[in-house]
Amino acid sequence: MRTTEQSLTIGWLTPRRLLLVAIVIVGAAVLVPCAMLIFESLTSLNKGARQVTMQHYADVLSQYRTYELLGRTALFSIAMTLVAGSCGFLFAWLAVRTNTPGGRFMPIAVLIPYLIPPTLGAVCWILLLSPRNGIINEAIAPLVGSGFFNIYSFTGMVFVEALYTFPLAFIFFYAALSSVDPVLEEASAAAGAGVFQTFCKITLPRMLPTVISVATILFIIGLESFDVAWFLGFPAKIYILSIEVFLLTRYNYPSDIGGAAVYGVIALIAALLLVQLYRRVTANDRRFVAITGKAYRLGTLDIGRFRWVASGAFYLLIAFIGVLPLLLLFAISLDTVTWPFSVGNPPSLGNYQWILSDSESRRALINTAIVTLGGATIAVIVGFVISYVCTRTDVRGRGLLDYIAFLPFAFPGSVLAIGVISTFINTPIYNTVWIMVLAFSIKFMPYSMRNINNSIMQVHRELEEASYVAGGTMLETIWKVMLPLVIPGLVAAWSLLFIVFVRQFSLPVMLSSPGSQVTTIMLFQEWDAGKMGHVAAYGVLMVLVSFPFIVAARIMSRRKGLL
Repeated sequence: MRTTEQSLTIGWLTPRRLLLVAIVIVGAAVLVPCAMLIFESLTSLNKGARQVTMQHYADVLSQYRTYELLGRTALFSIAMTLVAGSCGFLFAWLAVRTNTPGGRFMPIAVLIPYLIPPTLGAVCWILLLSPRNGIINEAIAPLVGSGFFNIYSFTGMVFVEALYTFPLAFIFFYAALSSVDPVLEEASAAAGAGVFQTFCKITLPRMLPTVISVATILFIIGLESFDVAWFLGFPAKIYILSIEVFLLTRYNYPSDIGGAAVYGVIALIAALLLVQLYRRVTANDRRFVAITGKAYRLGTLDIGRFRWVASGAFYLLIAFIGVLPLLLLFAISLDTVTWPFSVGNPPSLGNYQWILSDSESRRALINTAIVTLGGATIAVIVGFVISYVCTRTDVRGRGLLDYIAFLPFAFPGSVLAIGVISTFINTPIYNTVWIMVLAFSIKFMPYSMRNINNSIMQVHRELEEASYVAGGTMLETIWKVMLPLVIPGLVAAWSLLFIVFVRQFSLPVMLSSPGSQVTTIMLFQEWDAGKMGHVAAYGVLMVLVSFPFIVAARIMSRRKGLL
């Protein structure tokens, strides 16, 4: 009878060959753009010839504005992380650990604001809190004066970014808290400790690795923020790193690719540090043995009358950041509400008819379908291969593969775009929709990996070993044993990527050109032209398209737990 290791060498596909193929593909996709980014920062064109120079670094690093920009970017990310992370952890704890009414429905309700892309979120809050003609500002003007709230501010940027990032933090913390045995919290309560004391001395210390890893993710999201920073910060001349890179490469003339590349190298160094921190923290999760794969009963702590306040605050927040903007967008898309604010017009489908009849708009819809369907499929296929190599083989080098593949997660989209542009500027795919398919696949490959990792690790190794003992090759085992069992996880990962791709703004705004625009770019163009009806109609369509994929991702994610 052949051993498992012997059977792995039968057939053309072996762990070592699979690792080699994966490293070549991922290395080319990730490391080449990184190398081109560094190359652009260290060279300049002089009479058509490339020359090595440190002038770009001298120009950028000698300016006080550079350090002000980097400090503001870090402050924005920290502030957003604290607000979104605190709200996400607090409400997840209330849903899982207390007797808050409606706690079981919180994971479903929190998906409502997640349907709204940050681009649309920024637009909605401009409509509500613009200092000149925002709906809320006009409503409270008789009481507090005009322009009481100013959404075009640093505080406004943090506020909106945190609002639409907090659902992600909630989902992470809810999943982690649901898998932590509440026995210690129950013992603390039985010993006479109060809810707050139990929270600070028991819950927080046990959740520390998860808190740090989620905070790292949120900080990275803040670093790469573009949508909110552009719509709210640019009009007020409040620039962060992603905006500066865009201005240097795509907005200002002449463009300064070298200067933008220097900012990109700084972001690359930060990405390496953040990825290392995230990997170290998540690798140490196993030390906290109270965290298991088992789901425990909810609502172990009685918070008294405060439970009604907590429930009301959560659902009021969801209505405020999810339901209200959606209703506003829907009303504007039907022209029953117009901007500047007025009501009473009869409903009309003219904005939707324009989207489907305008040639440029139809092309954008087709391009969006190509990018979302193609990019998500490529990312899931590559993510599955990487996840399988890293979790199911013992071949040397798999750790390096995992590290390289995870690197784009910490890369701001605008910075990655510089490397992609420099790499493919002289190829046929430059200035086409296909360069966006490639960039999307690279940027969001780590999202696919992390989802698929969980699915693969839930499949017991005995099933694969039985296949090898029965004479199956590695390829046959993957095709006939592993794939059928992880299909729900693959579908969930694909659905989540589809939603993320539909929402994406920073990569398209850097890579698109006439004829290759996607819906988020069309939304931006119509906003810039002042056509709010078209903007709202695009927003409603994006939400409607994303909704079934969120439902599919949730259903498949729940099925994964049964494997």
